[in-house]
Amino acid sequence: MTDEKWQQLVDMAQQNFKNVKLTTEDLVMDTPDGPKVQGTQDVLQFTTPGGRFQLVRENRPVVLEKKMMYTHRPGDTARAEYKLSETEFSHKLRVYKEMDGEIDEWEEVTLETLGL
Repeated sequence: MTDEKWQQLVDMAQQNFKNVKLTTEDLVMDTPDGPKVQGTQDVLQFTTPGGRFQLVRENRPVVLEKKMMYTHRPGDTARAEYKLSETEFSHKLRVYKEMDGEIDEWEEVTLETLGL
């Protein structure tokens, strides 16, 4: 999803739904060197007549190169080094619905859960 389409979706949610809240958080991934920030995620929450929904848009740098580092020492494992773009990002959108009777318990909405 492009930045323009995301902004249109946010604007539409603000016009048509109640309790719209937009936040941005860091995406922290566990690596062998410890936790690292590897992007951001935009979280859009809103209330509809069908319940509360949450849209999460993950923004990660595009992987330009993956290099595997092997070793022949016993007990040592291979590791991968990634070269990431500083200007290009990939985006992934996930949709969640609040579970009935639970506060801040979210269930991911997929095509299978919709019966499609």
